[in-house]
Amino acid sequence: RSAMVVSAVLSLAALHPASPRHEFRAYRSPLFSRRSAVLAPLATLLALPLSAVPASARSYKGDDPLTLRLRQSREELAACGPLLEQRRWEEVRKVTSVLLAAMTFKGYTGESVKSRAAAWAAAGDAARSSSLLSKRTALIRRISALENGVYAAQTNKKELMVTAEQLQAELTGAVSELDALLPEMGCDSWVVAGVCEILPQSKSLGDLAGRYTF
Repeated sequence: RSAMVVSAVLSLAALHPASPRHEFRAYRSPLFSRRSAVLAPLATLLALPLSAVPASARSYKGDDPLTLRLRQSREELAACGPLLEQRRWEEVRKVTSVLLAAMTFKGYTGESVKSRAAAWAAAGDAARSSSLLSKRTALIRRISALENGVYAAQTNKKELMVTAEQLQAELTGAVSELDALLPEMGCDSWVVAGVCEILPQSKSLGDLAGRYTF
């Protein structure tokens, strides 16, 4: 019986000879070549620095929550003219207080104008950070002047009161300063969990992809 088993094994071996190792490699190499052809361009893309990627390809399509909040405040601020004429001081101060808070405190948007400027500085774009901070300072001065004038009128502090024309001028100036700030707020990086995430300019797409699991 043992002889019969050995004979059967030898017969099968003769019908299906083992492939030499070099033949196995020759068979497998086309597969790896195809895989390499697919992955090589991806590897090249992931190695690109973010600054080399066109803005249109890395821009978030739409405003982030902080910018949306500022745009809404802009509309509310521009509508304060009639409120000043009607001496509806408290309603005006509600608008100015929300706008002033967005300059420094993150709140529900997860960001402030100050933290956005700090993010640009940390990412290596000092010029953009400086420009944003400069416009923030100019806007705060205008809003503060308007708020002080409104508060003086509301509390009847005659030594601090200004004319109705001056209040309207401060309002117009505040709207103009906000219009100048808004273009600096663009989030041309990525929005993660509703917050603009500005990555260092020296980072690559591979660094970004490595932060997340799919």
